[in-house]
Amino acid sequence: MDEQVLSPKVDINREITELRREIDRLKFEIERKAKQLNVKDEEIQKYVYTVSHELKTPIISMKGFTSLLLSFHEESLDEEVKDYLRRIDRNLQQMEQLINDLLEYARVQIEKEKFEAVNFQTIIEKALSEFQYQLDKKSIQIEIMDELPFVCCQQSLMVRVFTNLISNGIKYSRKGKKPEIEIGYSADEIFHKFYVKDNGIGFPSNQRDRLFQMFSRLGNKKGVGGTGVGLAIVKRIVEGHGGEIWANSHKGKGATFFFTLPKLPEMT
Repeated sequence: MDEQVLSPKVDINREITELRREIDRLKFEIERKAKQLNVKDEEIQKYVYTVSHELKTPIISMKGFTSLLLSFHEESLDEEVKDYLRRIDRNLQQMEQLINDLLEYARVQIEKEKFEAVNFQTIIEKALSEFQYQLDKKSIQIEIMDELPFVCCQQSLMVRVFTNLISNGIKYSRKGKKPEIEIGYSADEIFHKFYVKDNGIGFPSNQRDRLFQMFSRLGNKKGVGGTGVGLAIVKRIVEGHGGEIWANSHKGKGATFFFTLPKLPEMT
């Protein structure tokens, strides 16, 4: 009788023990895969950096040759040839910018030992300081929510996030419309959620999934500079901090970029 009473408990204990072993095995496997992914990611970044750096040398040489031809042989060249040389030079400048952006992407390294508690008001002020001339010249209105939180992050990279998002708000402003950029914040029990909102040209809602891909530009607007790497850098930084990023927009109605960062118990 006693054995019949005890046997279910024994079976449950055995199952719990087996479940714990399986959980430990899965945790070990996840950690092992994560380490492998980190190694692969580092290898890819080194490869991108090396290739991009090597490509700069021939581009600089070609730019030098086109400049020399235009400077010292301008009188002997007809207008058609000079036009071709200027087109070559413009394309080389675009290629150089693309390589510089790839190098910037490759240099983004998430270093947890550099994480620190930072007031996000300070981060936003540092980001805005880079645009002071443009903000004054275009009379861009900036609205920042009061009482932003302290967040544990790699400060220099988080400044880059806001720099790139604010840059998009300026770059894609609408003609005849005074540019406005709003920076705000909300939170739940687990995540901080920030947003950068503008009243610019926006983008079609069906392009949201490709916004943060490498070389993808916001609608590929003519007359707007950029290589499409900036938002890929933002995504890399946010996800490296354990957060997510997404955007909402309708063409001609501005855009709002949201991103989350995890809270730490002592930061809540």
